[in-house]
Amino acid sequence: MSIARVVRPCCWLLLLVPFAAASQAPVARVQPVTDDYYGTQVVDPYRWMESGRDPDWLPWLEGQAKHTQAVFASMPGRPALLADVAAKSGEQSSIGHAEQAGGRIFLEVRAAGEQDFRLVVREADGRERVLLDPTTLKGEDGEQVIDRWAASPTGRQVLVALSRRGTEHSTLRVLDAVTGAFLPVAIPHAWFMGWTQGGDAFSYLKFVGEPGAPSYFVGNEPRLHRLDGQGADTILARRGQGGIDAKPEQFLAVLFDPDSRNALAIVRDGRSEIAVYRADAAAAMSGNATWTPVAGFDDIVVDASLDGDQLYLVSKRRASGGQVLRTSAVAPELARAQAIALPGAPVIESILPTQAGLLVRTIDGAASRLWRVDAQGRAVEAALPFDGQVSALQGWARSPEVLVSITGWFTPTTVYRLDLRSGQWQDLALVPPLPFDTRGYEAQRRQVAVRDGTEVPYTLVMKQGATLSADTPVLLEAYGSYGYAALPRFSARLLPFLDRGGVYVLANVRGGGEFGRDWHYAGKAATKANTWRDAIDVAEQLVHDRVGSSKTLTLIGTSAGGVMLGGAINERPDLFAGAIANVGFMNPIRYVSEQNYADIEEWGGPITDAQSFRTMFDLDPYQHIRDGVKYPPTLVVSGLNDPRAATFHSAKYAARLAAAQGGAGTVLLRIDFGAGHGMGSSRSQLDEV
Repeated sequence: MSIARVVRPCCWLLLLVPFAAASQAPVARVQPVTDDYYGTQVVDPYRWMESGRDPDWLPWLEGQAKHTQAVFASMPGRPALLADVAAKSGEQSSIGHAEQAGGRIFLEVRAAGEQDFRLVVREADGRERVLLDPTTLKGEDGEQVIDRWAASPTGRQVLVALSRRGTEHSTLRVLDAVTGAFLPVAIPHAWFMGWTQGGDAFSYLKFVGEPGAPSYFVGNEPRLHRLDGQGADTILARRGQGGIDAKPEQFLAVLFDPDSRNALAIVRDGRSEIAVYRADAAAAMSGNATWTPVAGFDDIVVDASLDGDQLYLVSKRRASGGQVLRTSAVAPELARAQAIALPGAPVIESILPTQAGLLVRTIDGAASRLWRVDAQGRAVEAALPFDGQVSALQGWARSPEVLVSITGWFTPTTVYRLDLRSGQWQDLALVPPLPFDTRGYEAQRRQVAVRDGTEVPYTLVMKQGATLSADTPVLLEAYGSYGYAALPRFSARLLPFLDRGGVYVLANVRGGGEFGRDWHYAGKAATKANTWRDAIDVAEQLVHDRVGSSKTLTLIGTSAGGVMLGGAINERPDLFAGAIANVGFMNPIRYVSEQNYADIEEWGGPITDAQSFRTMFDLDPYQHIRDGVKYPPTLVVSGLNDPRAATFHSAKYAARLAAAQGGAGTVLLRIDFGAGHGMGSSRSQLDEV
């Protein structure tokens, strides 16, 4: 359920424009299964959808897709809106991830008119060339896309994870940065990769279970691959051996730093917290390391980074916003670690050691801030070129320069080089500027006291000088999970909606990380209802302020935000004109049937007793749909290849929501048979709904 924030602005039109259905949606077969959870009987009418192998599964999905497309085709305003969306997204050249190494800059670029990101290298003299165009690759299983990549410390090679579009079942390949040729390396089903010192080897996490099944992540192994190809890959750490305490379903990754003789083993699951171990890098590379515990999950450490023989950690145990802690990497003692103070005790997002000190990225309301901490622990702010979200920091511990990626509501991702010696910012101009003007839009920050008195902020994004009324179309989005902070991010696809008088609202509901650990925990597991009730209270405030009404207000929840959306319309179906469950997590208690088996701590699981069952059941949207209730028209969006929120979540939810209304309500299920959770989708796939 990791985050894929794909805003689909065409959706609001579906829910506000009358249409005549050109076909009837197929009715799903009802085949109830009753489970006993510690004395509580739970009935599931669509359990058969979970296997993906039932003979009715694909025909039913195809029938739903055909019906949805027929409805779309009957909407008179949709073609013009979709054309505007495609034009805006197509005119823009977009930057993805960027890194510098060995005097080169590597970056993902989707040029104007292109469908997919390509990996490009810019030499020190400014010459650019395409290093990898995934559209030229055809794997045995179909179209290939770049999932993630990492340049070696020397800049001579690039480690690339490729997969069939949408699946994220990555195969690791290595590119020669000079010739663009692949080295003879192909490691399927791998993740969490990182280079060792000198760039002559890399670590990765190997998945050994069945792809798409609950066993996929179970028993994963951290391994080391040497580029010289000598010998089999080394298993770097094993559960229950050498000091490592990790469950089979948890991720166990080993990371090296090019400038450190130490190695870190990181244990993580669905929580934002991690457990951290250290060992000598040489011993780790041999597979015979003794791992020393540094921090457990109870220490609420959310980030760790090596700087030679120093170790920096971010812990939220004693401060909701987090503390930066510094200790020895050779003999770490968390209890004796030096706490580094930042002015105002802000919410800390990430850290990056550099030659000129530690960089600390923080959150201040609706924007990021950046701080440089020197060897004496003094923090000085590095003023950003513009207010927005620092979406990425990249650099090496021995480098005086870093790359900083920044985006804002009306500014696309821009990559700057920050010289830490002079404090100068340089816009690297990696792509052409926007071919259209965004100065005619504005963002207004507001807040509301929700039912328990907590102040919840939200942002209105709209045309400058827009006249707001009860007739204004409003698209309200909230997420509120995993401690993820929802900050400004540019979307060209949103502009046509704003041009038509619409208002986009982003609510910073509890469960997110905008205000630290306490804000996250106030919308997590047993307190999850705060997340959707905050969204309800923001919606009520919008209606009160005549920013839309219950006839024009559409709620959208993406990925883990599906729990927010489902809870909100279950509790207040009368408040919304429409709802969009976008690749949503809609049936939490059935986590045992999907690949993301380990990703469940956020929701109060795993289910091991009556209390953990009740926690997860109470926040399950699918199980709380009520017969005879008139729900708002609902669009449910999913991809058949989704590895994060399995397709059955959306399918079961759509089937149950339609059945509860006896066919009287509007429920559309849109399935993209060539997509997944949004990662790896082409530009056109993201444009269309």
